[in-house]
Amino acid sequence: METIFTPEEAEAIVAAIQNAESRTSGEIRVRIENHGDELLDRARRAFDELGMRNTRQRNGVLFVLAVGEQKFVILADDGIFYQVPEGFWDEVQRVMHEHFQHGRLTQGLVDAIGLAGEQLAAYFPSQEGDLNELPDAISFATD
Repeated sequence: METIFTPEEAEAIVAAIQNAESRTSGEIRVRIENHGDELLDRARRAFDELGMRNTRQRNGVLFVLAVGEQKFVILADDGIFYQVPEGFWDEVQRVMHEHFQHGRLTQGLVDAIGLAGEQLAAYFPSQEGDLNELPDAISFATD
C-alpha cells in the first residue's frame, strides 16, 4: 500500500503539511485506506485512531483517500469546521476531485492541504510555543 506515492511524491505531501502547519496551531494528516467500503465510517475511526480530536484547539483536518477506488473524505474537527466560510470544504473537495480526475493525486492533495492551511492560519495562527502535536507522515491503513 505504501507504494502509492513515489518517495518524491510522499515528500511533497509531507512538505505541504509542514508548510501549512508552520503558520498555524492546527494539525493536518493524510490517511490512505486500502478500500473505499464504508469510507466515511473508516475515516471517522481513523480520525480517532490518529488522535485528531486530541489537539488543544480541536483544529485538526484529516484527508482520507481510498486511492484504488478514487474516493476521498475530508474530516475537520469542530474547532475549524465551524469557523470557515460556508462552502469552503466543498471548494476543497472540488479542487481535489478536479486533480484526481486527471491522475494528479499528489498535486490534488498538496493544493487541498494548502487551502486547509490557509484557513487554519486565518483562524488559528501560529503562536510562540506551539507544538507539532501530531506526526506529519502519511498514515497507511493496516487492514
